[in-house]
Amino acid sequence: GEVDLGEQTLVGRRELTERARHRRLATGRSSYLNFNITDISARRKLPSGSSAVDVSMVITGDYRPPPYVDLDVIAEDSINRNGARVVSTLRERGERAGRDFFSRVESIEAVSVKELTKRPTRSPAASPTWSPIGPPTNFPSAAPTYYPSIAPSAAPSRAHDQVIMTGSRQDLQLGGKTTSSYGYIFNIRTQPGAGVAIITGFDFYTESTNEVTFELWTRLGTFKGHKGTYDGWDLIATGTVQGSGIGRYTSIPPELYTPVAIPGGGGEEGTRAFYLTLDSINLVYKLGTVLDGDSGGSDERPHAETEDIAIYQGEGVLSY
Repeated sequence: GEVDLGEQTLVGRRELTERARHRRLATGRSSYLNFNITDISARRKLPSGSSAVDVSMVITGDYRPPPYVDLDVIAEDSINRNGARVVSTLRERGERAGRDFFSRVESIEAVSVKELTKRPTRSPAASPTWSPIGPPTNFPSAAPTYYPSIAPSAAPSRAHDQVIMTGSRQDLQLGGKTTSSYGYIFNIRTQPGAGVAIITGFDFYTESTNEVTFELWTRLGTFKGHKGTYDGWDLIATGTVQGSGIGRYTSIPPELYTPVAIPGGGGEEGTRAFYLTLDSINLVYKLGTVLDGDSGGSDERPHAETEDIAIYQGEGVLSY
């Protein structure tokens, strides 16, 4: 049938092509888009007086991207800058399609292939060795080793909880190598390379079997220059206990003691001072050892030490 175009006039393909050629010549400019105009045909009947007509048109063009542009980077940046909008679009389209998968998506990010980490392998990349690959170190390595040992050791290399004594029971019996006073002031240091040490308890030696009143004070850093004053010192234990007598240490009850830490690494930063005093002249301790080259002063050499801490020779306090 015929199509009523109202006041419009149908133009054939040849006429449209000629018009396009004249328009291009008139402007004096060339276009990067090439138009291929196909047959214009009426595909359905329109009501009388209508000014609309269906036209099938195919447009082809030459793509000329700017030089030195990485399209992967452009796509990656676009997604990352508009991540919330991408997620919103995914959710909306998922809802229209009756799918709830994208409703659980909270964010989206684009990463270039070269930045991706490799997936883990289904099996270990290498098998464990039958023997250690080298001698053990004195301290833990900075990072885990690549190969596990064949079997764990029967016991830790050293106990987590350790006890250090400055003298045996025989050493501390009153004689030529011991003395007694009201109190004793001294430093404990961590060893170089050792970690933080937690002092969880204290014992002292007295030959008295009567009740004795004690006080234990501490401060970070050395006691040198901080004697005769309690400024900067913290009281971490005080109370009354029954003396254990000759050959036995007297323990400060755990409920009366507050644990303290000594920073690792040794030196001045890894030093903590302690001052233990009784209300009577019954605190027994070993005399210090003076070797060649020593000045005979306190805090020059350890009384006793372990791999983690060292208790240095201190000074007696003659009054309460």
